[in-house]
Amino acid sequence: MEQPRGMILIVDDEEPSRATLSRKLQAEGYTCATANDGEGALRRTSVQEFDLVLLDLDMPGLSGMEVLVRVAAAHPDTCVIMMTNIENMPSAVEAMKLGAYDYVIKPLNMDDVVIRIERTLERQRLARENREYEYHLEHKVELQVAQIRKYLYDSVEALGIQQMSMDTPDAMHQAQQYARKMFQISGTRDEADMEAAYLKMSRTLSAIAEAREPYASGHADRVGLLANEIAIELGCSESMKRQINFAALLQDIGKIVISESILSKQGNLTPAEYREINKHPTASVEIIQHIEYFKDILPLVESHHEWYDGSGGYPKRLRGEQIPLGARILAVADAYDALTCQRPHRPSQTPAQAAEVLKKGAGKQWDPVIVETLLKKLGVATA
Repeated sequence: MEQPRGMILIVDDEEPSRATLSRKLQAEGYTCATANDGEGALRRTSVQEFDLVLLDLDMPGLSGMEVLVRVAAAHPDTCVIMMTNIENMPSAVEAMKLGAYDYVIKPLNMDDVVIRIERTLERQRLARENREYEYHLEHKVELQVAQIRKYLYDSVEALGIQQMSMDTPDAMHQAQQYARKMFQISGTRDEADMEAAYLKMSRTLSAIAEAREPYASGHADRVGLLANEIAIELGCSESMKRQINFAALLQDIGKIVISESILSKQGNLTPAEYREINKHPTASVEIIQHIEYFKDILPLVESHHEWYDGSGGYPKRLRGEQIPLGARILAVADAYDALTCQRPHRPSQTPAQAAEVLKKGAGKQWDPVIVETLLKKLGVATA
């Protein structure tokens, strides 16, 4: 007998919606349970473990946001996908910062819902495998772990700012060596298996870099999801979407060679500190450039901080279509997430405030077509 593909809880105050979703997902091989409000959802999750919760954002009583926070805290291995209408889309993006994996827009496209559930459960599976991989490194491959930690934690902290600049070839050489070691993937012949393995390693490297910036936790994943939504709207190829996905994970790994005192500084950075921060795209490229699998994403990683009009970006002062399309997409997604997240030197902005910043910078810092695409996707009107 074929095993169920996963256990899903559908939470929606509208009975027809619950019934339609349940029929569709059961036909796809999932086992489904339902709840008609937030209290019911919490009761169900308190007595049964679910792989995924499909959660309506706007419900009477406990809101979907309140339920999300409590489910995420009590059941960290349970994925949550929010359901919302187009007018409330900024709240759905906010929900992702609180632990949601993804969101879908009502009225629901059932085929799209199935695809997003499959993608979310695959991410969940890869996350579990990644934890197992890290456990394996911790307990079975002690020498390799010691080497990685020595560079990424101990050595980085021991070096001064001047030594950690890009003028220090030994530090960058070590990073390259450890990246090569991490990405030595064997026994994977199938292309899908190979991609999954590289994704797992990329997430590991991204997580290590983000660990040095606690406020940036989850940034790479959120940027990847937003960038993917933009790419879909622009009709980008599957190859382009793959490049964007990997580049989102790896674009900031160069920050491992930047002093933590700069990364976590309270207050404005000095010009010298900005110059250090601005080296991270080049550092990211230096770390992964010898890994053949990533050759096609190097231009995206290097160029995601270039300015559309060429006036203020880095590292090469590219402009317009000199900047790869994938990098222009990442730049907008990266900026939106950075603006709406807390930083040591400033509070987070609201989605509406962030949208205004993007609109003002369209045509100067960011590609105006991509800004307009994201803001439409978020339900923000453009002039």
